Amino acid sequence: MSTRENLLRQLLEINIFRLGEFTLKSGLLSPVYIDLRGIIAYPNIVKLLAEEIYSREKEANVTTDVVCGVPYTALPIASVYSILYQIPMVMKRKEAKDYGTKKMVEGVTQKGVRCLIIEDIVTSGSSVIETAEVLRKEGLIVTDCIVILDRQQGGEENVAKAGIKLHSLFNINELFTTYCSVNKVEQSLIESVTRFLKDNSYVPVKKSESLLKLPFEERAKTCNQPVAKVLFEIMASKKSNLCVAVDSLDSKTLLDLADQLGPHICMLKTHIDILKDFSNDVPIKLKELAQKHKFLIFEDRKFADIGNTVKNQYGSGIYKIQQWADIVTVHGIPGSGIIEALKSASQGEKRSCVLIAEMSSKGALTDESYMKKIAEMAENHQDYVMGFVSQHKVSENPNFIQMSPGVNIAVSGDSLGQQYRSPEDAVSDGADVIIVGRGICSASDVIAAAAEYKNRSFLAYMNSYSKC
Repeated sequence: MSTRENLLRQLLEINIFRLGEFTLKSGLLSPVYIDLRGIIAYPNIVKLLAEEIYSREKEANVTTDVVCGVPYTALPIASVYSILYQIPMVMKRKEAKDYGTKKMVEGVTQKGVRCLIIEDIVTSGSSVIETAEVLRKEGLIVTDCIVILDRQQGGEENVAKAGIKLHSLFNINELFTTYCSVNKVEQSLIESVTRFLKDNSYVPVKKSESLLKLPFEERAKTCNQPVAKVLFEIMASKKSNLCVAVDSLDSKTLLDLADQLGPHICMLKTHIDILKDFSNDVPIKLKELAQKHKFLIFEDRKFADIGNTVKNQYGSGIYKIQQWADIVTVHGIPGSGIIEALKSASQGEKRSCVLIAEMSSKGALTDESYMKKIAEMAENHQDYVMGFVSQHKVSENPNFIQMSPGVNIAVSGDSLGQQYRSPEDAVSDGADVIIVGRGICSASDVIAAAAEYKNRSFLAYMNSYSKC
């Protein structure tokens, strides 16, 4: 018998598994209940769990600087793990005290420290997501969680949406199978439990008052990425989460539209390399207009080459994008080296990038697996990555800004495969910022069109957090 199998049998011997009718934290009625709280009476089992977590961590190539046990059952496991492997521990409080330091997290909380979450049981994953939100607010990087038991009811999928990979020691099916092998269980009950597990393979995360559903000014207070923080503040002060894509072929049109639309937007998105008459005066004048109207310049360069090439594309050449663009778009295909290249080429300026997780054109090859990898990449570079371009929510991390392209009130698509939707639909799918191009720039009255998109998208965002 393997060490893992022996540990599972020891857990069953201390009656962690029960049959009956139980209400879970998710609100779901379940015929099975797993209670690991009793493990504190068995120090040897706690030690074995900590050792198995360490083995699973090495097997999955997870690296961590600190560890955090989700209150309360996982705390003794995390404590023993910390002592055994000399990994510092942080502790998340259930709620902040109204005296003393009033801190929500105790321990090493320096910005950029990688934190592994340890949890006892995952159903929907809500406790893991809530814990990650608090840790990330302190500047910790959270990308992985190791759980003792996965009930296989959607937790893995839900935490993945929050940019967290779930690693489990055991799952509910193997636990039930082992339980039945060592206990006499009627066949009708086995069939009933098996049917329940099959019929309830997904439990959604309950809505909670997370930072994702707070006003932009509140999200600005917890954001550490300098450009993202400025954007949150701009959106709050101007009451605008509208970005206009000005894909003009001549510089005069680009600058005229920037001046006209400036009061209504939080960002201006450019494709500087399509200008037929580019000169060094264009970015200078763009920066002046950005300062005048308080918007950020977003160059949709879509960098996608190896690090050294991207570094030169960003800082050199005729466009010298690094000197004037606050934000650039980046494909994650080359790997993390592309972000490191942009970071080094920023030369101390307040700059950021947005990762392209999904495109709005028909037949785009960006699938769910790719989006998950993009979310992980962003979590590992929170000091430079400020968010995503995507049609759907990529991450639950409130410090990331979700930008949704392909928004148009009047039409649903074009002859080249572009697909459109309304501002309300975009925000409903998780957008913080809507990106509008032809819907405004081709309108007979661009200012009136911008005002309509601005008002509808900002109202949709306000409604999204006021309903939570």
